[in-house]
Amino acid sequence: MRDIVAKEFPGYDADGIAGSSRRGFLKLMSASMALAGLTLTGCRRWPQEKLAPFSSNPAGWEAGVTENYATVWEFGGVGQGLLVKSFDGRPIKIEGNPSHPFAVVSSGKYGASTLHAQATLLDTYDPVRNTGILQRGSKAGAGTWDDFIEGIRAAIAANPAGFAVLSEATASPSVLDMRERLTKAFPQVKWYEYEAVSRDNELEGSRLAFGQSLRSRLYLNKAAVVVCLDADILCDHPASLRYSSDWAVKRRSADDGQMSRVYAIESTFSNTGSVADVRLGATPDRVEAVARAIAAGLGVAGAQAEQLSAAEESFVKAAIADLQKAGAAGVVTVGYQASPTTHAVAHAINAKIGATGNTITFHADPAGDRPTHMKAIADLATAMNAGQVATLLIIGGNPAFDAPADVNFAMGLGKVGFSAHLSQYDDETSRLCKWHLPRAHYLECWGDARGWDGTASIAQPLIEPLFGGKSVIEALALITNDQVKDGEQIVRRTWKQSLATELDWRKALERGTIENSASPVVETAVKAISYPTIVAQPAGTFVIRIDANPSIYDGRFANNGWLQETPDPMTKLVWDNAASISIRDARAMGIEQGDMIKIETPTGQTMEIAAFLMPGQPLGVLTTTIGYGRGEAAGPVGEELGFNTYAIVTTGAPSIINGAKVSKIGKTYTLVTTQEHHILEGIADDAERVRLGAVPGQSGTIIRDAFFSEFKSNKKIFPRDKALPLQLYDSPRVLNNTHAWGMSIDMSACTGCGACQIACQAENNIPIVGKTESVRHREMNWIRIDRYFKGDAANDDVAIVHQVMMCQQCENAPCEQVCPVGATVHDSEGLNTMVYNRCIGTRYCQNNCPYKVRRFNYFDFHHKDPREKWGRPWPGLPDTQQLDIDKVKRLVYNPDVTVRMRGVMEKCTYCVQRIHGATIKKRAEGSDVKDGDILTACQQACATEAIVFGNYNEADSQVSKLRENRRSYPVLQDLNTRPRTRYLAKLRNPSDDAVAPAPEEA
Repeated sequence: MRDIVAKEFPGYDADGIAGSSRRGFLKLMSASMALAGLTLTGCRRWPQEKLAPFSSNPAGWEAGVTENYATVWEFGGVGQGLLVKSFDGRPIKIEGNPSHPFAVVSSGKYGASTLHAQATLLDTYDPVRNTGILQRGSKAGAGTWDDFIEGIRAAIAANPAGFAVLSEATASPSVLDMRERLTKAFPQVKWYEYEAVSRDNELEGSRLAFGQSLRSRLYLNKAAVVVCLDADILCDHPASLRYSSDWAVKRRSADDGQMSRVYAIESTFSNTGSVADVRLGATPDRVEAVARAIAAGLGVAGAQAEQLSAAEESFVKAAIADLQKAGAAGVVTVGYQASPTTHAVAHAINAKIGATGNTITFHADPAGDRPTHMKAIADLATAMNAGQVATLLIIGGNPAFDAPADVNFAMGLGKVGFSAHLSQYDDETSRLCKWHLPRAHYLECWGDARGWDGTASIAQPLIEPLFGGKSVIEALALITNDQVKDGEQIVRRTWKQSLATELDWRKALERGTIENSASPVVETAVKAISYPTIVAQPAGTFVIRIDANPSIYDGRFANNGWLQETPDPMTKLVWDNAASISIRDARAMGIEQGDMIKIETPTGQTMEIAAFLMPGQPLGVLTTTIGYGRGEAAGPVGEELGFNTYAIVTTGAPSIINGAKVSKIGKTYTLVTTQEHHILEGIADDAERVRLGAVPGQSGTIIRDAFFSEFKSNKKIFPRDKALPLQLYDSPRVLNNTHAWGMSIDMSACTGCGACQIACQAENNIPIVGKTESVRHREMNWIRIDRYFKGDAANDDVAIVHQVMMCQQCENAPCEQVCPVGATVHDSEGLNTMVYNRCIGTRYCQNNCPYKVRRFNYFDFHHKDPREKWGRPWPGLPDTQQLDIDKVKRLVYNPDVTVRMRGVMEKCTYCVQRIHGATIKKRAEGSDVKDGDILTACQQACATEAIVFGNYNEADSQVSKLRENRRSYPVLQDLNTRPRTRYLAKLRNPSDDAVAPAPEEA
């Protein structure tokens, strides 16, 4: 029988698919029972001094009962408050911490989280993580922490002045404290900080305006008018969760007759630009010119009017009028890539209109007046190449890959006598260092971090380090021979004054934040600002704009399959990066989708990259993203993908390159987008790869939108549901007199960020399929976010609508009517359910679904995860340091959801496991679930609260009220599917005086 199965299912592991052996499972669990956190629902702690077999249950532990633990993840120097679900000793789901001011949504019902925070769970169980200390050049290959400590101390003693530390950005109080202790132990040490994605221009702008380094904090829930100058505040900002939540408050208020207005002038099509009411594409120099013109029009001292085009003049005139009218309820914000002068001008505008102290406040930057990241990496590289660095400790980051091309970092690193890299992966930098040290994942260690406003949180481990790693503070304690070397004790020492008692400490762990720890508001006064001449873009050349990739960021998530397969919110690309070019520029140069182009910068750097035709991209601007183009050091998931944009990054032009030459080179490249095969009757030239949705306000059955002014004046602009013929099934209220589950999605609040997609993937054990299968349109995501263009695509004058699309849970479901084996059926609460054991893979249901939301397992994707080839022993490590890689991978699975295999159809279930879990718990308590007791995974990740789930049979439930909202409508209602998921039409609030896409059909 096994031989027959092996022929039909190559690579099929019956024992592996069935699950780990009991002995093997207990062995792994023995290494993962730290569980050092506190639940948010009580102050129970599981004291653990030593590892014990899983059979020795900790006090208070109950098998199969999940616990939630508050922690924090530092990303780019800013802490994100998280709530992590643990099942039998292993973290299985990450949410936002509702106690954290920059994670809790405006209603206070739950904490939201970014797609990157959600995806870090997969990194915890990544078998490609470093599994031990590597000593390159030694015969043994492997080393110990004692060997490393002895070696680095000897190297420092031999040349104290040659000791340097390169760290990624951090505001962790414990790390900063250990830095001071390192400086005391080695007074001649030089500490450098570098991030490839840096907000240095913001700090430089605050220095120009105020004379000090300050962080600005926006209050978009108070802002009636928001002017974004190349600022994607709703997606790429460290405080994007808070900003998105606050922004959505002012959008939902349209139902009450009030709505904010957002202006955006930008050099690429961003998520914030896609939801702006007035948007204008422009080159970066014109963005600064517009900022100065607005300042001059508002009477800012020293500002002078600039020469503007007709479109710019219209934009500026409307923005000035609205800012004057809004006064303190207006705000101007600037993106991190804009020039320092643009930032300073925005500060002056905000001071002029009275916004400072109301819609914007300022806090001291935790890093202080440090050198810019570009200067720091350049200074270190210069010192290394000059032979001035004898000992180098690199903490995190990957500078051998992401350092600017003009600093020769890799060459300098080769000249360092003793080099060590503390990292989770054996990446490009680690392979050039003499020592590679395993770094513990943040879910495996103690630590702390500060949020955007300085709010401090304690990071607590949920699992013992799977691969023997140590945290940053633990490694520094070993190097300095600190008397305290335990991570928890180091953090306790840092906070011994603020958390003086054991009760204070336990409350901080339970809540996830330290009370009254936010940075105080700094009173500011704008200084006189100088206005240097704006350097215009040379004619016949391009501006190259370099962004962080929305999925893999600066490359650190290259081996994360969840993120690789999450589409770019704007281009819908997966598994690649590309150069976005406007359709008009592409036509002028004869460039088609996927054509390879060559970029030549004025300083001599070159690269080749595939072109992506993007409607709305400004003329003369090419936008590309960093993080791709890595070799095998990226890991098997991320290797040999995309193009290395760092090849053209320099210290003088880290994100904006002026005067570049672009040429077509006669090659093509396969780009994969998920949007191309989810076309809903678009209007466009196929050669452009553009799909324009038919989106009239009155008659659209897929997308409905309208101007806010029309919505207020015409009460019938959106027609109510049509009277439809009888359906196959009774109405939900007849089916069950208690529960009739439904969902509402507000397209006016959706930013298309993609957090819901990652949350669904993590919750429901959805596999990744890889680029090859994505090309064949076989992605497995249960949720997709359709992106529709509207307007004149040929002239790049378009607007965008984002529509979250998952199984609609139709009451008259077309899929149920064609299934020959009854695998997809209606349950008593109106859900369209899947019986996986019945499914025989005919795919009739997929063909009959008008929403195209059902997914078919062509292969056993879980077993054929691309990382399985790393199941072999790690090179150079003894057998005693090897873990069962296959079993480690499976620790990420949610035990409440079936792991599907080959030949089975699957789809969204409204997180039925959460529904039943909450229902069973409430009924055991003698009550029934109330509105808000159940949050679907997609809903809980959404910062804007665009997704609402609830019971239609509960009259006071939020979803029932939204169903009666006059913006509510079902998609494709003419088909009589009667979906349980309904949408709220999108509203725009443009100014009559400004340039804006027309509301009529394309």
